[in-house]
Amino acid sequence: LASALTLQVPANATQARIDTVLGALKQTKGVVSARLLGTDETAKLLQPWLGSDVPVATLPLPHLIDVRIDPHATIDYATLRQQLASIIPEAQLDNNRSWLGSMREFALRVEGVITAGVVVVTALIVMIVIFTARIGLAIHRSVIELLHLLGAQDAYIARQFQVHALSLGLRGGIVGAGAAAVTVMILGPAGRLLQLPVPVAAYSIVDWRVWLLLIATCLIAGGVAMVTARITILRQLARMP
Repeated sequence: LASALTLQVPANATQARIDTVLGALKQTKGVVSARLLGTDETAKLLQPWLGSDVPVATLPLPHLIDVRIDPHATIDYATLRQQLASIIPEAQLDNNRSWLGSMREFALRVEGVITAGVVVVTALIVMIVIFTARIGLAIHRSVIELLHLLGAQDAYIARQFQVHALSLGLRGGIVGAGAAAVTVMILGPAGRLLQLPVPVAAYSIVDWRVWLLLIATCLIAGGVAMVTARITILRQLARMP
């Protein structure tokens, strides 16, 4: 879309004026090609809204000209619109770049919110594991001192805590992944039913990439819990007399 423009010409425009517009576009610096869409192509574009039973040929639809441009070229759109308006006053030139720029800004904002959410959730996981590990260490302090007397290493003791934290993290990840899967299953059909301009779920639940992401989420949750528990327990054990 960044390298394409669309020119709408009124339905009552003569073929001579359309040919003149095509010639003007092809002579414009930065324009690679300009092609008038046929009736069948226009009907195909309108089919999602009008259906296949509507006689498109009988409707006063504007003529569409597909214009391909060099994405690296600088085009004076104001001058180009004036030139086209002098040939066909009601011609409308749609530039997709401004629309794409707005979409990119929106996508960056969404990515920022999602990134902040992931950071917050990860921080909460770390804090909860640290708090839980310290409580567990305090509860089993006498047992740990006895294990030390028997010659147990800190790594062995930390391993018991980290295995427990891994189990809890995986179980929490499975619950979260299940909730995410249900959300995707609901949002996908809802977005298509409401005909939202931006798809709320780009991929369906049957897509292998969705399952890969859900499995990775479970593993990452368990890994974060395990590593946090190990580091916390080893530090606490190093401070014990």
